[in-house]
Amino acid sequence: MRTNAQTKLTNTVTGAVIVLSDSLYPEGEHDWSSVVSSTKYALDGTMIVEQSERKAGRPYTMQAPDSHGVLTRETVNALKTERDKLGAMFWLDYLADGAVKRVKVMFDTTGEAIEAKPVKNTTSPELNDYYNVTLRFLEIPNT
Repeated sequence: MRTNAQTKLTNTVTGAVIVLSDSLYPEGEHDWSSVVSSTKYALDGTMIVEQSERKAGRPYTMQAPDSHGVLTRETVNALKTERDKLGAMFWLDYLADGAVKRVKVMFDTTGEAIEAKPVKNTTSPELNDYYNVTLRFLEIPNT
């Protein structure tokens, strides 16, 4: 696990910090655009294009290639505890472009916000067992 405490999740209210693997990176980071468009046609056949700017809602799916984004069961349990706090908001710090980027997020609970699969299956998991994880967040406005 590549960790030097640069990739982390910090609760904006309590200040609780969960250190993540520095191998976790936003999948599809260039797929989302802050500009959204819709088109329709007028009765005379002219295309009408409307555009606006999205203020928030960018999805952040944090994954690592080839099972390098492993976290301990203890860390996964801490993430689950934070996910289940109603209205909780976080600072997500992660490495990109040679620097630490910071975004304000909340867990995307419209689906499976945390996927955690054990690296080795066991009938009695321990807190130090490793899990391959995928974490899903939504960016929210800085208010």
